[in-house]
Amino acid sequence: MANKIDILVVEPCEAPRPIQVEDTLEAFQQIVGGPIEAGCYLPQRVMLLYNEDASRQGLPPNRCNPFVNECISGTFLLCGLSDEEGFCSLSPARQAEFQRLFASPGEFMMLGTDHICAS
Repeated sequence: MANKIDILVVEPCEAPRPIQVEDTLEAFQQIVGGPIEAGCYLPQRVMLLYNEDASRQGLPPNRCNPFVNECISGTFLLCGLSDEEGFCSLSPARQAEFQRLFASPGEFMMLGTDHICAS
């Protein structure tokens, strides 16, 4: 049985919410609705994981990634990065920090077929 870890789930138009989930690829894929793509390594050793097929699936824009000013479409999750290069729980302090960071849905514009962050 896989270990459970504490993560944040960020759904379009919803506030980020903490959940406890099994630390498995399948659990992460179920949350984001498809194959996992690891986003940039955020400060504080926090990973952003999202659906790599989000644009092909036509998933709605969700948030602007403030670290690279790119649109994140569909549901994504945030978890910690352990020293062993695996995933781990977010501490309560990190959860609160990233809940504030991603609290508001972004504002988006269409540029051709792509969503861009307007905020």
